[in-house]
Amino acid sequence: MQNIHAHAWNQELHFTPACIKEAELSRGFAFDLTVRFETFMRDMEPFERVAVFGLKGRLAGMWVPDEYVAEFVAKAPARLVGFASCDPTQDNYLDELHYAFEVLKLRGLKMGPIYAGFDPRDDACRPVYKYCSGNGIPILFHAGTTFNRAAPLAVTRPYLFDEVAIRYPDLKIVLAHLGHPWCDECIVTIRKHANMFADISALYYRPWQFYNAMIAAQEYKVLHKLLFGTDYPFTTAADSIRGVRDLNRVVGSSGLPRVCEAAVEEILNRDSLALLGLPK
Repeated sequence: MQNIHAHAWNQELHFTPACIKEAELSRGFAFDLTVRFETFMRDMEPFERVAVFGLKGRLAGMWVPDEYVAEFVAKAPARLVGFASCDPTQDNYLDELHYAFEVLKLRGLKMGPIYAGFDPRDDACRPVYKYCSGNGIPILFHAGTTFNRAAPLAVTRPYLFDEVAIRYPDLKIVLAHLGHPWCDECIVTIRKHANMFADISALYYRPWQFYNAMIAAQEYKVLHKLLFGTDYPFTTAADSIRGVRDLNRVVGSSGLPRVCEAAVEEILNRDSLALLGLPK
């Protein structure tokens, strides 16, 4: 079992006070999002390998240096796969990108258009896509909504990534969170492109939305393109696994269609990193 979506950061070091306040308002109470290595590894016990990343988004007040992620994953290199991050609205973003992969030896890239305020079709992104496509580096994009009021919804819709995939057909792309709440839009987008996938992290706690999204994925025949992730520390491994396995419970004995349980187990046990070109 693999986890394609987990975070590493220190709240006090990497989030602005305004960003922390936004997170607390979204939950309705104060909480600490800091990821502590020992606690993290205990939570990740079910997984053979875990993709780990921070996030760079000046607009929304998030900035996790790639060095921090590299140091975090170096504590368990056999199990943790480090992803860099990139905010193309900032100076020196390409220098940082090259350093992350050529010196720090990170393996994938995380980008958050909604957090940094850029359209994924912007010209500034093209050298990033060209570099990643040419070097076999997958990009996992945050897609869909977020709690942060500074983050613009206009740049996060899943259909925007269709143009990226058309221009860079060899680039491995993952759209996180199935692009919620525009899950149908995400499903028809990933269906078009051989190298585009979506993860289902942090969806189980909206069971009706999650069920409908998975039924749509089944009907569009893209369940094989869905990857499992937890979105730790926002959710835990145990709750995420249980929530995915229980997705059909919402229909009870109503007679509504059910998501194929064998396909659900395939998602949970998929070699997601190999699909993205990141074998051991």
